[in-house]
Amino acid sequence: MYRATQAELQQYEELGFFCREGVFSPDELVELRSATENVHKQVLEAADCDDAAPIDLIDNQKFQMVLGSTIKWEWRDDLRAIRSMEPTAHLDARFEALVDDPRLWQPSADIIGSDELSLFSDKLNVKRPGGAPFPWHQEGPYWAYGAEDLEHIVSALTYIDEGTEENGCLWIIPGSHRHGALQNLKNRGVLGALYTDVELVDEEAMAVAVPAGSVLWFHRDIVHGSQSNRADTNRRVFVTAYQPAGLHRWRLDEKRDIKRA
Repeated sequence: MYRATQAELQQYEELGFFCREGVFSPDELVELRSATENVHKQVLEAADCDDAAPIDLIDNQKFQMVLGSTIKWEWRDDLRAIRSMEPTAHLDARFEALVDDPRLWQPSADIIGSDELSLFSDKLNVKRPGGAPFPWHQEGPYWAYGAEDLEHIVSALTYIDEGTEENGCLWIIPGSHRHGALQNLKNRGVLGALYTDVELVDEEAMAVAVPAGSVLWFHRDIVHGSQSNRADTNRRVFVTAYQPAGLHRWRLDEKRDIKRA
């Protein structure tokens, strides 16, 4: 019922992505927003405990291990908010169920070419009003350190809120995945190794402005990033990355095969 169409698979091959709108209903989005805020509240409370792990500063960006998740905090000290966190689903059953939703994994299975999948990674991106941009990057070079089958990982982004240019929607460079892993930025600190030198690609960037409830599938090597949130609304996205069954999760000594209903 949810299989990728030939047109979608062709677009994925040529441009590195495809999108479906209206995958999740307004009622489902209410639950996912509630799940997001529940997770955010848990992390804030745990981070404020006396026994919380220390915050690591890397190139003036703040990282912290909280409740089994790597938290990237917002850059601004006055904005007490998660920028992204990975993994996430273990902190709310609604996200755990979303990982197994065939609306996400079935098109991913068609892209990968395997009927049986496992979870590679799950991540929550939270961009509050005033939230910082994220520089151009690719997932592949980052995942290469630990992925057991890098060539067969597909990301599915579930838009809990609409993505607009004003609230910091994703920008991608269509077709950039065909270059493979690109050279990183030089002389840009420790994190510069994770950012892509976009001077190496000729393709034009485009904004992925989509309604809430949409899902975007994209290739590990497509160059993407986002701008700051200049609106007064949130931009929350839950990201699941799938791989063939039986493989370990990203940076975790465990396996999590996808459960079929």
